[in-house]
Amino acid sequence: MNEKMKPRQYEILKFLATSSIPLDIAFFQNEFEKSERTIRYDINELKRICAEKEVQIRYRTRWGFYIPAEQKAKCPEILIAGRPGKTAGFLMNRSEQRIIELFFYFFVNKKDVLAEQIAGEFYISRSTLMRIIPRFNEYFGGRIHLLSHKTGGYELQGDELIIRHIVMEHLAQLFKGSYMPEDWYLLLPDTLKKYMNLQRLITISNEIKKVNAKYNVWISNTAFLNLLSYCIAGDIRNQFYSPADFTDEAQGYAQTLLKRLDKKVNSTELNYLEEVLIENEIVVNIHETDERKVNSSLKKIIEYLKKEEKKLNYEFDMTGLYEDLYGHLKNLLFLFLISKDKIEENYIVIQEVKENYYDFYRMAAECSRILEQDYEIDFTDTEICYIAVYLYKNCKGRVNKRKNVLLVCATGKGLSHLLAIRLENVFPMLKVAGQVSPYQLSNMNFGKTVDFIISTIPLNITGIPVLKISRILSMEDIKRIQEFLDYGKLVDEIPLQERDKASFSSKADPFEIAKTIKQEAASNNLSYAAGVISKLILTLLEYTSKFPEEYRMSQDVLLGMIIHMSMAVPRWFQGTSQDTLEEMEEEYIKIEENHRVIFEVMEKFFALVENSLQVSITIEEKIAFFLYIIKEEKEDESTYY
Repeated sequence: MNEKMKPRQYEILKFLATSSIPLDIAFFQNEFEKSERTIRYDINELKRICAEKEVQIRYRTRWGFYIPAEQKAKCPEILIAGRPGKTAGFLMNRSEQRIIELFFYFFVNKKDVLAEQIAGEFYISRSTLMRIIPRFNEYFGGRIHLLSHKTGGYELQGDELIIRHIVMEHLAQLFKGSYMPEDWYLLLPDTLKKYMNLQRLITISNEIKKVNAKYNVWISNTAFLNLLSYCIAGDIRNQFYSPADFTDEAQGYAQTLLKRLDKKVNSTELNYLEEVLIENEIVVNIHETDERKVNSSLKKIIEYLKKEEKKLNYEFDMTGLYEDLYGHLKNLLFLFLISKDKIEENYIVIQEVKENYYDFYRMAAECSRILEQDYEIDFTDTEICYIAVYLYKNCKGRVNKRKNVLLVCATGKGLSHLLAIRLENVFPMLKVAGQVSPYQLSNMNFGKTVDFIISTIPLNITGIPVLKISRILSMEDIKRIQEFLDYGKLVDEIPLQERDKASFSSKADPFEIAKTIKQEAASNNLSYAAGVISKLILTLLEYTSKFPEEYRMSQDVLLGMIIHMSMAVPRWFQGTSQDTLEEMEEEYIKIEENHRVIFEVMEKFFALVENSLQVSITIEEKIAFFLYIIKEEKEDESTYY
C-alpha cells in the first residue's frame, strides 16, 4: 500500500531520514509552529506508514525520535511513494519567511488579489492570513504595505524603486557564496522562477560582464550580486508594465546596460539603475591615474617575481602578467580613492587560494606589501587572493618535477604504508619512491633516483639529505618537511611566519568519506566496507596529526585507536537506545575543559563521521578515543619528572 502522507508528515520523515542525531518534539514544534499534540499525532501516523516497509521510528529518552541507521536506506522509497499531491505552501516557512514569500507573491501580481485566493495559494486558512498581514506591514518598517480594498482584495503599495530594492536585498543574500548562473537559478524563489528561466538569467549575467569590460569597470563580488539581483527584479517587474517616456540621451554605462538587456531606455528606468549603481559604488573609471607611479610599482613587483622565479623554479609570462596587473591596479586604486571602506572579504575565494595555491598567495602577499608602501593603503586577504589569481594565470609552470623521496622506518611495513599515503596527500609535490627498512637501505645504490630520505628512525648516512620525523606525521613533522622544501637544508627549529602553512593542503574531508558513502553499494559488500574503514583510518590519522606538539602519540597508541575504531564502526551503525550515564557526561565536560585543543579537533572528526555515515556516535564512544590520547600525554609527562 502506497499511502500518501500529509505535507507536514512528509517533511518530518525527511528530517528523521537525514538527521544523524535524534530529534525531539520541541525541534518539530519550532520548525512547523504546531502544538505538541499535533506533532505527536503526525509521528504516530508516520510510525504506522513506515512499519509497512519495516522501518521503525524509535524514541530515545531525553534525546528524541530517530530512525536506526541500517533502516535509513529504505526511507527514500517511502518518501517517493508517499509524496503528497500538492506542495507544502507556507508549511516549512517560519513567520519571517512567510512574510518574504508573501512579498514575492505580490511582487509578481500587479492587480489586487482576494484574501481567499491568497489563502488557497499557500494552503492556509483565511484567519491565518489575517494574522500574517499586520506583521507584513510592520516587518518592512513602513517602506511598503498591503492595502486592503473594499472588494476584499489586497494590493502591494509602495515606491517602485523601494519594491525592487527589497527584492534585490533578498536575492543578493540568497546568491551570496554562489558564482554560477545554474546555482543562482536553483536558489531563486519558486514564485520568481515562473517569470525568470535559466537562459534569461545567464543572459543578464553575461551582459553585465560585457558592459563592465566595455567601460573598464571593476566591481566587487558583492556589488555584482546586488546589480544582478536588481536586474532580475527589473526584468520580472517590466513584464507587467513599462513606463512610456522613452529618451535618446547620450550613451553611458547605465544606458548601455539597459539596451543590452533588450529594454527601451526611459528616464524612470535610467534613474532607478543609476541610483543602484551609486549605492554599490559602480562608477565608470574616468579618474586620471598617475601612470608613472603605477609603472614604478609594477617594476618593483616584476623585479621581486624574477627573484622568486630563480628561488622556487617558477616561470612567469612577465608581459601578460604586467598587462593584467596594470589594469587591475588602476581599477583597484580608483576604488580606494572613491571609498575608504575595505572591500568585503570573500572567504570562499580565500580558502580556495590558500589551500590549493599557497605559493602564489605568498608571492601575492609580498606584492601587496610593495603596493601598500607606495600608496599607503591596506590590502585585505581577498584583494591579495585576486593578485594571486593573476600570478597563477600567467605562470608557465614549475620547472622542476615532483621530488622523489624514500621512506625509511623500522621494518618498512605496517604504518609506513599509511604514512606514504599521507605524505603524498599533504605534499602533492612529493612522490614516495619506496618504503624500506634500515637493512634494505644499507644495500641500496641511490644514484639520481631519490632526492632525499624521510625517516622515522635516526640514520647515520652521508651523500643524501635525511629528514627525521615521527611515525604519525604530526604537525611538527609537516612544518619541518615544508621548511626543508623551502630552504633546501635540514633545520630542526625554524620559526615559521605562517604556523599552519602546510595544513592548507588539508581539508575537512581529505579522503572524501562522504563521497564514498554516497556510492551505490550494498552496506554488506566486503570491498565497500573495506573502503569505508580504510578512509576512516586515513582521516583519523589526518586529524590526529593536527594535535599540538605537546600531545605526542606513540605507534602503539595510534594502532590502539585504529583497532578500537574498526571495532566501533558496527556499533555506530547499530545505534543505541540507552541513556548516557551522568558520570560519563561529567567526564566528557572535564575533557573539554582540560584538553580544549584536542577536544575541538576530535569533535570535528566525529561530526564528519556522523554526517558522512549518517550515524550517531555516543559520548561513551568519544571518551574512549580521548582516553587513548590523554593517557599517552600523561605518560610522556611522567618521563620528564
